[in-house]
Amino acid sequence: MHCRAYFLLERDIQELKENNFKGITAFPVSEDLMEWGADIEGLQNTFWHGLFFQLTIKFTSQYNFVPPVVKFITIPFHPNVDQNTGRVCIDFLDDPEKWNTNYTLSSILLTLQVMLSNPVLENPVNLEAARMLIKDESLYKQIVLRLFSQPIQLLEDPNFIGEYYKQKKVELKHTKEWNLKYAAAVAGLARESRRLSKANYPTERNQLCPTPIENFADTQTEMDSVMKTGRTNERWKSVALPDGGNESESWEEEVEDLVTWTNTLNTNILED
Repeated sequence: MHCRAYFLLERDIQELKENNFKGITAFPVSEDLMEWGADIEGLQNTFWHGLFFQLTIKFTSQYNFVPPVVKFITIPFHPNVDQNTGRVCIDFLDDPEKWNTNYTLSSILLTLQVMLSNPVLENPVNLEAARMLIKDESLYKQIVLRLFSQPIQLLEDPNFIGEYYKQKKVELKHTKEWNLKYAAAVAGLARESRRLSKANYPTERNQLCPTPIENFADTQTEMDSVMKTGRTNERWKSVALPDGGNESESWEEEVEDLVTWTNTLNTNILED
């Protein structure tokens, strides 16, 4: 006999089909509908548009009394996403008391899509991304685009999505190599701009990040506006973060270290 959660998730499937939200796809990967995969593209009119991110969503038989566990598989360089685990920092997903039974799978995916271009910086889980975004928005954009943009020929290829995730699977199997590749990209861009952007950041957060759109359940009109225009309020620009980490090492020394690391990589793995 199917549980209550199963029937609610069948309702969520129908809602996704009827609305056909642009840049969002989701599909069950288990027969009992308790585990899903999803793909999110950044909103139009933002530099995230054209970038694709894969997620996993795991429900329990207690859905929708409790939220699902949501993680990015393709982990964005973003203040509200843990760079190590892919865990999303959104209050209603982390705290069952902030969860509302009116939320659906569509609500979750729409919130994540908005979050990409509208980060909440009151208590970021990726402090490095938050500091870079505040100090040098242009450098932050370059880092994101260099890490996740694909060649133009792939964008024109009808098999783009399949090729994209094939590459990401390779990166997931070789996490150490991917982390070094990422570090080298950060160091190279920061050296070009002569700015020190590398810092140690905590992977454990002390409090919850608020929802990118406050009072989510009561702002369907605002969400509709966001989906039509692709515009969000960039409230993060007024946030100041405390300085931290040891920034005494020169960029020349740091880049030399990173170059030494990357020279030891198996380039066939990284470029296949």
